[in-house]
Amino acid sequence: MRKQSGVIFPMTVVVSFFFLLMLAHVLALYEVEMETLKYEQQSSEVESVMQMAVFDIKKQLASFSDLQSGNEGTFLYPIGKADYQWKRIDETTIHATVSAYSSGGIRYSATFLVLLPSLDIIEWTENDEP
Repeated sequence: MRKQSGVIFPMTVVVSFFFLLMLAHVLALYEVEMETLKYEQQSSEVESVMQMAVFDIKKQLASFSDLQSGNEGTFLYPIGKADYQWKRIDETTIHATVSAYSSGGIRYSATFLVLLPSLDIIEWTENDEP
């Protein structure tokens, strides 16, 4: 019995150290999960901004009487903004570029062609450059 008197405290320290390591690991995983969730939410927001901007551009094309000059501007939405420009490239085709920004700063840019008078999108290209 006398030789075992100093064993309990070191074992308790080692087990406690492992529990603290596990807790730190779980907290690090939680932090990564929260950052991923935030990024996914902002990605969803920027996708929604892009959809709203494309809808508004098509609505603008339908209401314009003079499509020869082209147009550019910014649409402001509660969850972000979209910068756009469009110009006519021939009698039946409009070339449009949209850069959508979420409120968190994520950017999504695309270029597309719109067929007149049906306003169907016939080509969609995502832009990688800022």
